[in-house]
Amino acid sequence: MIGIQSIKTYTPGTPVSIHSLQEKATFDENELSYFSTCGIDTVYDSGNISSYELAKGATEKLLQETGTAAADIDMIIYVQSRMPEHFISSEATRLQHEIKADNALSFAITNLGCADSSMALKLAKDFLVANRKANHVLICYGNKLFSQYRFRNPVTIMGDGGVAALISKTADHKIADISIQTNGKYWDLFKLEYKNKSADQYKEACSDTRKYGFELAIESKNRFKEINDALLKSNQLVKEDIHHFLLQNISSRAYEYYQSAFDIRISPICAINLAQYGHLGAGDIFLNYQTGTESGIFQKGEKVLIMNNSPVAAWSSILIEV
Repeated sequence: MIGIQSIKTYTPGTPVSIHSLQEKATFDENELSYFSTCGIDTVYDSGNISSYELAKGATEKLLQETGTAAADIDMIIYVQSRMPEHFISSEATRLQHEIKADNALSFAITNLGCADSSMALKLAKDFLVANRKANHVLICYGNKLFSQYRFRNPVTIMGDGGVAALISKTADHKIADISIQTNGKYWDLFKLEYKNKSADQYKEACSDTRKYGFELAIESKNRFKEINDALLKSNQLVKEDIHHFLLQNISSRAYEYYQSAFDIRISPICAINLAQYGHLGAGDIFLNYQTGTESGIFQKGEKVLIMNNSPVAAWSSILIEV
C-alpha cells in the first residue's frame, strides 16, 4: 500500500492583511469587489526568501520532525515554481545535493498549475508500486510571488509558503486512486509576458475573463462530475461514502459553486486555510490534508476526496483512505 506518511508546511514571515497591500489602490470597482469578497483575510509575505528556499525549508522541517534520513529517500519530485530563481539550472538536483539525498533520483514537474501536486502524487505512487526496493518519495514545492501583484484577477490572492510531503509504503493515509484530465484549449488563458520587460513590469494577465468565469467554469463542473463518477464507481463507492471533500484554496465563491453543483459540503478546513494563507498554488491540497490530519478532524478509516484543478486547464481527483 502507498500512503502519505507526513506533510509539513513552511511559512516564514508574518501574515499581512490583504487590505494593506499597495496594489489595492490601483483596482477598478469590479476588481476591488472580487478582491474584498474572495474569502482571504491575510497572506504570508516571505520577503526575499525564494521559492526554492521555501521548498527546501519545508523539506528540512519534514526530515527533522519525522526523523527521516535523507539517504533513505528514493525519489525527489520537485514541483517547479512558476518563477524559478534561474533559467537553465536545476533546482531539483540542487535540493538533492543540499539535503544530501545522494541515493535519490531527482526531477522537476511543471505546467499543470495547481494540479502539479496531483501529478506528483500519481508519479510517486506509480514509482513505489513499480519498484519493490523503493520505500520513500519526497514531493516539495515553494509558492512565491512572481510579480509585484498578489491579486490574480479574477481568480485569487497569492500567499508565500513551502510544502513537503513524504509518500511511503504504508497503510496509513492510503492513496487509493488518482484521476487526472487536461485540455490544451486553455493553455494560454493566463500568462505573464517577460521578454523585453524588467521585473517590476511583470504582471500576469487573463486573456479572456468571460472564458475563465463562464466557459471554463462549466467545463470544470462537467469534468469533475465525469472524473468523480468514474473514480467512485471503480472503487465501488457512492458519494455518501466520502466523509470529507477538499478543494484547493482559490476563493469562497469556488467552494459555493462546487457545493451547489455536486450537492456536497467542502470541508471548512479549506475556508479556514484560504482566509489565513491565501492561495499557495500547488501546495493548497497538501496544506488542507495536513490540517485535517493534525487537527484530528480526519479519523482512521474515513475516506477523503480531494478535487484539484487549474485554469491551464487540468482537473484531478484523489481518493485517500485515512
